[in-house]
This record gives sequence, structure tokens and C-alpha cells, in this order.
Amino acid sequence: MLRTLVIDDEPNARQVVKNIVELYCKSATVIGEAENVLDGIKKINELKPDLVLLDIKMPDGTGFDLLKKVKNINFHFIIITAFEQYAIQAIKQSALDYIVKPINTNELIVAIEKASLTTLTEADQLAKLETLSYNQESDSGNRRLILNTQESIYIVQVNEIISCKADKNYTEVNILNKNSLVISKTLKEFEDMLTGCGFFRTHQSHLINLRYIDYYSKGMGGTIIMQDSSKIPVSSRKKDAFLQIMTKL
Repeated sequence: MLRTLVIDDEPNARQVVKNIVELYCKSATVIGEAENVLDGIKKINELKPDLVLLDIKMPDGTGFDLLKKVKNINFHFIIITAFEQYAIQAIKQSALDYIVKPINTNELIVAIEKASLTTLTEADQLAKLETLSYNQESDSGNRRLILNTQESIYIVQVNEIISCKADKNYTEVNILNKNSLVISKTLKEFEDMLTGCGFFRTHQSHLINLRYIDYYSKGMGGTIIMQDSSKIPVSSRKKDAFLQIMTKL
């Protein structure tokens, strides 16, 4: 049972979250609530929760400020945010669990269930937060991406990802001068995380980093040869868009 603390400056928002947890989440129970950063830190130290449901925008700072001030992040946390898409992308790239306001009941239930089944390590939590802080201060091409495999957590520079290949509900990530990684995310999730970072979806199974294109072969329906000599197909419906991009590179 996850002993859960709800932190949000809006009383109605806290009540909505509490109702969802109490009515639908068998793996969690609410043990307290807080309305700002200062109160949140105090309650974390007093109650020692297993899970914190954390709003971002509060009167005396942000949820990220709170996490930076907590000495030991030995609890799961799920970010609740009304941030714009650009900020949400940085959160995704940092592999942080989040829910967008207005809160969708099913999404919160799934996020809490995921937390209940995930082994917590403080090192992983800190790596994710440090990556988020870095991404918030970096332009899109220089961001980092947290990649979790069954054995390890990797921090990868976005501009070192050559390509991504779909494998059912998994994605094989090809990284410059390193072994490829198989990640339990769909290619669509990677496409969303890497939007605006210089990537292009050439095919239902392939996403490429445009900076690593060597040349385009017009034969056999169209094939991209990457700098690592890999061959990436271009689907017929993506061909015109890709050729337009090629003229601008």
C-alpha cells in the first residue's frame, strides 16, 4: 500500500485527487495533503510518504523547487502539471511520470499502479531530476534523454541518437559509437519526445536524426543511407515531405 501525500495549492484539485485515490486505487491510501512548497517539505519530513502527487505551479515556487530541497528522495512522485507542450516534452525526456490537468481519472490510476509496481532507487530519481534541470536550460538539440532498460538506466545525448526502429511495443535506439538499446516504449512515444529536436519519421517503423544522413538513394522506392551505413526506408506517403526537408539541409 503506497502511503500517499497530495501537494497542490488548489483545495478543489487536492479533493479531486484524493477522491480518485480513495475510490479507485487499491494500491494507495492518502495520508495527508499540503498546499505549497514549504508545507510540502514539512509534510514529507513528518509523514515519510511512499508516493507524492505533486503540483508544479504553487505560490511559493514549483514542485521542482520542492524536490530540490528535499534531502532524501526515497519516495515515488508523480507530477501534476498544466504546463505547455514544450515543458511537458522536457518532462517526458527526463522519464518522469506526470499527469496533465485537468486530471484524467484513468491516467492517474495507471500512473499510481505503475508506481506501486516499480522498484524505487534514489539514484534513479536524482538522475531524472538532474536531466530535467539540464533539459530546461538547453535548446532542443542539446537535450538529454533518460532511457530505461530492464537492467540499467542510461542518460543519452539527444544529438547522439542516430535512429530509432520500432519492434512491436519496443524501440531499438541506435546511438553514436555505442551499442543500441532496446527500450519498452513505442516509436510513437519516441517521436513525441523528440519532436523539434531534428528527427523525422520516415516510415511507420523508423525515426531518424536528420544530422546523420549520408545520402538518399532514389532506387528501390527510396532509401536513406545513414552515416553508420544503416539503410532506412522511406514510405511513399512520407517521400515528398522528406525530399522537401532534404532541400533545406
